[in-house]
Amino acid sequence: MRGFRVLGVQVDAVVEIDEQAHARRGEPMLDHDTLAMWEWPGSAAPSVTKLVGVLSREPDWRKGLRAVGRMRGFCAGAIVGRDDEACRLECAYFGVSILDADGELIQAGSAERAPRARRRTLDRWVEELAYGRLIDDGVLA
Repeated sequence: MRGFRVLGVQVDAVVEIDEQAHARRGEPMLDHDTLAMWEWPGSAAPSVTKLVGVLSREPDWRKGLRAVGRMRGFCAGAIVGRDDEACRLECAYFGVSILDADGELIQAGSAERAPRARRRTLDRWVEELAYGRLIDDGVLA
């Protein structure tokens, strides 16, 4: 999903879609109290989308790293950067992958969300925003 704007940053998002959950639900839910209840064990409505990763295409790799860094609590991240020592060191510290302009991997980062990040209601809210965007874009009907 290109140009997904969330939490003040714009990134390209990679999501997994559960078609069966979409058939049962049909529309996103953005009410915080409802989402909080859905996160209780045993009472969750099915998640239609799961945020797997984000990619920033900012021309300046530092701006891209800031954008992806904001999303590291939710999923893996990558930037389009350049192969220089400063970029490699900063991205390695944050576990962010680096791709060149052609999409070739320069340096691999973490394939998952930040190690200490735990799932919370905000995760579901971001997933529901992605769900709504997929419906608006006509990917899900």
